[in-house]
Amino acid sequence: MPAALSVENSPRVAASVRPAQLPDWALPAFPAGLVWEGGSVWSPPDFTWSMDAEARVNLTASTRSGGGAGVSRHFEGLLAAALDAAGVNRAAPALVLDLRSGDGVRSVGPWLNLLPQAGVVASDLSTMLLASVTSLARELMAEDRVMGVLAEADRVPVAAGSVDLVSGVGCLHEMDDPDLVLAAAARALRPGGHAIFLAPFDGHGVLRLAYERICAEAPLWPDVPLSPDVAGALRTLIDDLAKRTLPDRADPVFAQLDQKWLFSRESLEAGARALGFLDVAFVPHNDHETLYRDVAGLQVRSVTGRDDATLPRWALDVLDSFDRALRPPVKRLLMLEGTVILRR
Repeated sequence: MPAALSVENSPRVAASVRPAQLPDWALPAFPAGLVWEGGSVWSPPDFTWSMDAEARVNLTASTRSGGGAGVSRHFEGLLAAALDAAGVNRAAPALVLDLRSGDGVRSVGPWLNLLPQAGVVASDLSTMLLASVTSLARELMAEDRVMGVLAEADRVPVAAGSVDLVSGVGCLHEMDDPDLVLAAAARALRPGGHAIFLAPFDGHGVLRLAYERICAEAPLWPDVPLSPDVAGALRTLIDDLAKRTLPDRADPVFAQLDQKWLFSRESLEAGARALGFLDVAFVPHNDHETLYRDVAGLQVRSVTGRDDATLPRWALDVLDSFDRALRPPVKRLLMLEGTVILRR
């Protein structure tokens, strides 16, 4: 029988640890066992749980979920490109540790398709999301290749040097201290193993400049004004990008941000090498001719919540001027979004 969930904030007792119930492929990563919560979900022996904490985690779980087959295919393409850049043999057996897995659509599902011989440890603090991961694996007829662990990204208790691949699709930029996640990944990986993280970068500063210019020029176009909701969306985006560029962790606002960081290549590479990663590579996601125009449209629609929200012609001309000024090779250096590939 599964270990009962406690409504108190107290750790499990050692008698609840049952390593024999773990999948055979996961035993090397968890030689001391885990507490079985039910189904395909486990937790560390010292994991604490309360109804209030569970409610808070599940309330915000939607930020790590959502999207159908199209979203999954998009992320599968990004992760496939990362595997190719890293030179990973997709046909080889592997143990994958996925951090902040959410409902698995963006990471677990793609890994199951891309690595047919891999077992995937999906980790998250939300029981609701880990249940969704199990359902997804069942739909893909790969339930025996997935297990869930209730743990934050930097606290999954895998044995040192036991994992072939660590991944985080929505992870580093949401953490108070991303270096703790990189350190945990470095410890978990075997020599020669890889960590793959998808992250936003400080190339968003270009969009911030464009948005500030649009807001500054708006009074010059009284006959073609920004609609109030679009103007508000631009101000919200400017403020958000400013907060996530070299954020002040001591600022109380920082703790409330869901997405906390826009990374620089230099800071990530320096941190990774200090933690023992031998190689650091970056794969930009976009570099096309109309990048800033297209991303601005997506962001404005997202913030306003309106699919029909548009920028006036003169504002699009501003964005086009930034697109013309920075050619694709420069856009690759000034990434908006990219993949970080680390080799242990």
